[in-house]
Amino acid sequence: MNTLIAIPAFNSQKNLNILINKISKITDNDILVYDDGSTPEIIINQNCENTLKILRNKNNKGKGHALKKSFDYGLINNYSHILTIDSDMQHDPNQIVNFLKIDPDILLVIGKRCFSRPMPLQRRISNYLTSSIISFLVKNKISDSQSGYRRYKISLLYNKKFKEDGFHLESEILLECINKNTSIEHIDIPTIYNDSKSSIKNISDTFKFLRLIGRYCFAR
Repeated sequence: MNTLIAIPAFNSQKNLNILINKISKITDNDILVYDDGSTPEIIINQNCENTLKILRNKNNKGKGHALKKSFDYGLINNYSHILTIDSDMQHDPNQIVNFLKIDPDILLVIGKRCFSRPMPLQRRISNYLTSSIISFLVKNKISDSQSGYRRYKISLLYNKKFKEDGFHLESEILLECINKNTSIEHIDIPTIYNDSKSSIKNISDTFKFLRLIGRYCFAR
């Protein structure tokens, strides 16, 4: 299994350097950092024995855009899997080992958080509702639709043209790539909330999710 670890990053240099250091002690898999228009631009200060690649957007275009570009990189460079992890240290890098242990034939592995404290109440409600809606639509159990800690088999992403550039790309992937026959596994991961500022805007992002669902339903 040739897995690329992809990290979309925006203004998270301090946490990112800690994360890279931890990952390099856990695995020798290649790492791609996609700097989504950070100011100043991200520089990795840690010694890293992994093959490390940094790609950049001049301007901030959104997490979804950074992920799509990371998928393109993985496809072009013939990786078999892509493991995505956020740059803000809200994903425990020690769990990477568990993701890599899963049968490589499994198309999607999702890190499942516990919907309780320290996850804020509004996020618990939002995550429960979105996970339930998406599970119903794709006819497959999705326990944590908003989790960005995932391992994709690259074949799942072949010939897919995603429209979302923000956080809802991860929901769009589930809607466009998953059906009742798709092999999925979930891994329990810690629910971590630190002092990192969230970029999620409750009202506007709720509208964007509803727009995504509407577009999916009317396209069927």
